[in-house]
Amino acid sequence: MKKTILAIATIVTLTIGNGFAQSYRGHQTPAGNTRVDNAYEEFQINKLDNIVRLTRKQENQIKKIENKYDRLAPRNKRYHTYQGAVRLEQQKQKEILSVLTPVQRQRLYAYQNAGRRNNWRG
Repeated sequence: MKKTILAIATIVTLTIGNGFAQSYRGHQTPAGNTRVDNAYEEFQINKLDNIVRLTRKQENQIKKIENKYDRLAPRNKRYHTYQGAVRLEQQKQKEILSVLTPVQRQRLYAYQNAGRRNNWRG
């Protein structure tokens, strides 16, 4: 009898817990979190600036690209899948790389490769 009651209590607890679990929302940003999103983008642009020394014009172009993709993702349903989100992110990265000069791209690639070599443990 005790085992039956314990089993029922466990099932009820697990069922209620599943009902309150949060669902995955992917890359969607709630309307109230745009400030956090902008701060994160600003952080990423500053990080890139420290590596490749961006000009003011390049910073503005990258901000425009970021804003364009922020508006594009929530509206288009094909970007709500994992593959769609990855494809969108790759397109965004290509556009950002097109803003950089060849010398800046070389600096970025060298920085990325140095990070990989430092993290590798053979």
